Amino acid sequence: MDMRQLRYFTQVVESGSFSKAATHLHVAQPALSQHVRHMEEELGVSLLHRGSHGVSPTEAGDRLLRHAKRIIMEFAEIPDSVRGEAVAPRGEVRFGLPGTVSELLAAPLIEAARERYPEVRIRVVEAMSGYILDWLKRGDVDLAMIYGTSDPRGLAFHHGLSEEICLFVSTQFEGDGTIAGETIKLSDAARLPLLVPGPGHGLRELIETAALSIRVPIAPAVEIDSYSQIKKLAQRGLGYGILPRMAVQREAYAGIFRVWRIEEPPITRRVYLAYSTERPLLNAPRAIGQLSWDILRQLVRDNVWTASLSDEAHRPDLFS
Repeated sequence: MDMRQLRYFTQVVESGSFSKAATHLHVAQPALSQHVRHMEEELGVSLLHRGSHGVSPTEAGDRLLRHAKRIIMEFAEIPDSVRGEAVAPRGEVRFGLPGTVSELLAAPLIEAARERYPEVRIRVVEAMSGYILDWLKRGDVDLAMIYGTSDPRGLAFHHGLSEEICLFVSTQFEGDGTIAGETIKLSDAARLPLLVPGPGHGLRELIETAALSIRVPIAPAVEIDSYSQIKKLAQRGLGYGILPRMAVQREAYAGIFRVWRIEEPPITRRVYLAYSTERPLLNAPRAIGQLSWDILRQLVRDNVWTASLSDEAHRPDLFS
């Protein structure tokens, strides 16, 4: 096998037919079919299911496809990798961000990148952290800011900051005002009518894990995944919300919400810069990853993001 055959095979699978792949590659269809047959003969296995409606990879073909994509990407990355920072980054960078992170990070990142790396275009893709993690593993995004994972295989993580998860309520519907001070025990918070994300949401899992550690059940009044909707329901007096402090800090300063720090145990969430270790990073994602790290931490120093910074030992060195 050679690089050309790997490219041909990959295109056939992605096109779903030899004729479409031949058109895309500007190669005669019989020649393309012959290349794939030679690969099958060399490997001694069938790589494609062939039918009247096109082709699809066999189990062996799927394995070859994964290898082929990685090899093709690594080959394409060689010039940028060799040149390093000596050549200005260029191209598109697909960056996966949870909505709350995007709200604070996306605009300053795009603005700074436009000034520093004018030939780079950032495409921000928003979703919950779990979805972004799946996209990162599949190669649908180049970089991500996520809240961690229980399955870190094939990924690099750099802990950027930790944010506090807090309890809040509308100052107009504070009940009898019996919650004194600035903190509340999780066991006491669990008895309140809570507004929280539903099962499967990363924040809900954090809350459930903390509650499980003290053997206290969480029985929410309302479950809804949208942070903005949780805040709206809290403003209407439907209950007490649990969200990251940075999500409610503006309303707290404006006197709309009263906020308590949760303790015994405290609940914190870590934010990580993440990327795949199974695929090479081109110059543009390397540059944007490094820039996003610096901006993330500057947002904390400027009190735009209410959080605590990780140790500088976690700082990525993406051009090393």
